[in-house]
Amino acid sequence: MTGRPAAIPARGKALDLVQDKPAAVTLEGYLYPDTYRIFRDAPVEVVVRKMTENFAHKFTADLRAEIKRQGRTVHEVVTLASLLEQEVRTPQDRRLVAGILRRRLEAGLPLQVDASVNYATGKRETPSAADLAADSPYNTYRIRGLPPGPISNPGQEAIAAALDPAPTDYLYYLSAPDGLTVFSRTLAEHAAAKARYLQH
Repeated sequence: MTGRPAAIPARGKALDLVQDKPAAVTLEGYLYPDTYRIFRDAPVEVVVRKMTENFAHKFTADLRAEIKRQGRTVHEVVTLASLLEQEVRTPQDRRLVAGILRRRLEAGLPLQVDASVNYATGKRETPSAADLAADSPYNTYRIRGLPPGPISNPGQEAIAAALDPAPTDYLYYLSAPDGLTVFSRTLAEHAAAKARYLQH
């Protein structure tokens, strides 16, 4: 991973939020996606601090209290939210997918999130068989649990979904080319959905 802000320290409230972030993980995920007014010649340090400070502002005391109540860390929540940000479009689908990913985490199953594989390979299309076999801590087809850190900078909707997943008996989902999210309860249903929506 190159070109990602790793060495620029956060400060103030932003520093509090990144304290449980592993040192080897960059600030990706903590750079709040928003509209900013920035001077053309502003150094990258100024841009990064402005984005992390905005992230800290959006990450309210209520959100932090809820994370603590759930026994989770900010880093876990932001990492899960980053997967939701990249994988699903609507708030309702994000809550359902958050429920699926929580179920898979609790069951010790790989998350199998295509967006995390693409983060590892730098590609944007549906991962190939070779991509799914890639040796990367961000390959959630091979590793179990969350990847080491966020794969994108999630907005408030994705963060809210990560904290309030919808109860579900689904265990699988896929994103059709038109953006439709298709949910399945069993591997057989999931295979049928793949054949219907992804194979031409």
